[in-house]
Amino acid sequence: MALSRFPAYLTLIRHGEAPARAATRDEPLIAAPEGLRPWQRDHLCGVATRQALLDRLEAIGELAPAAPLSFVMVRVEGLARLNRESGVEDGDAVLRAVAGIIRRYTRATDTVGRLSGASFGIILQGTGPTGAGAAAARLSHHLGQLHAGTTRVEAHVTVASGRGINAEVLPAAAADALGDCG
Repeated sequence: MALSRFPAYLTLIRHGEAPARAATRDEPLIAAPEGLRPWQRDHLCGVATRQALLDRLEAIGELAPAAPLSFVMVRVEGLARLNRESGVEDGDAVLRAVAGIIRRYTRATDTVGRLSGASFGIILQGTGPTGAGAAAARLSHHLGQLHAGTTRVEAHVTVASGRGINAEVLPAAAADALGDCG
């Protein structure tokens, strides 16, 4: 199993731009993931819920135990401070913007979900360590293009790669690597 870490510093909005405007600039709001029922979608970000994401990961592992499989984790740091200083609406705008960037820079075959209040997971089916590392680096780069005004908000991106048979341990391995991000 391979692990990689990619720190990024988020900037949600352009200088002087309102957070609500940033979510509507250039990119559409997050498209609903294909094949998900309404109760399997996170209502704030429009991606899969934690349970739907983990169920999909388990199913992929069972269907293709020998196939390459990777799991990317994105953790957003500084949201609690942003919520206190600027309001929950700005924190929610950051989460929607992060989810939008993740959807924009992942493949249609990848599954994106919200793991917790401030973290996302991405299943990269059929992707080994090299491709997963490249995907994580690309996400880290694009997440680093966001701006949250004067409040520092960071995204840490990690990836764990293995085979379908490792599906159950990949999220924990990626989360453990996040702990090393500092």
